Amino acid sequence: MKKYIIIIFCITSAICSSCDGMLSNIESYLDAGETIYVGKVDSLTTSSGKNRILIEGLYMYGVTQKKCIIKWQSMDGEDKSLELDVERKEAVDKFEVMISELDEGQYEFSITTLDAKGNSSIESTIDGYVYGELYESNLTNRKINQLRIEEKQVIISWRPANNALKCEMYYTNTAGDEKMIEIPIAETETRIEDCDLSKALRWRTVYLPEETAIDYFYSEFTEQIISE
Repeated sequence: MKKYIIIIFCITSAICSSCDGMLSNIESYLDAGETIYVGKVDSLTTSSGKNRILIEGLYMYGVTQKKCIIKWQSMDGEDKSLELDVERKEAVDKFEVMISELDEGQYEFSITTLDAKGNSSIESTIDGYVYGELYESNLTNRKINQLRIEEKQVIISWRPANNALKCEMYYTNTAGDEKMIEIPIAETETRIEDCDLSKALRWRTVYLPEETAIDYFYSEFTEQIISE
């Protein structure tokens, strides 16, 4: 009987020793206490603009967020950040922020939220491209294939234009006022009925670099005399 008691004691001691070893591996985490995570910003998207970008998403997972911090690096490597106050009202609230005065280029934005006690969310990240003068300087103006006058009408035949959205045509009407008409890029012929033929035409081409872009970009103006 004594032999069995000794064996049981040895087994129990071995189990306790093993448990002590396991606890020592996680003791630092237990001492640190429970980690509280705040709801992150979800479903992020970016919309490109001219030296600015629109970031949108959703506040979810509780309503304890009080602050939001957005971080990114400038094109010259300088760390930048923007801190926003957050006021939650619904179970799902819209997140929307415009970041301006950005140089042209590709960016990565990291976004975290904090509650009133400083507890932080898991970081959310989103990429986005910002357009600027370099992109705009390479845009070409739509060319006129032929310009003719028929019964005091100005008739413009256009050459095709790739990736453009529309043209803005400026002319002086017969009353002496400057007018502007928008010409869809699919239009191949434009007629202007009330044009002062002694004045010049001015036009430029409008581009949208991406379907979701928030700003138009413009080519340089071209000017042409209607008649000598």
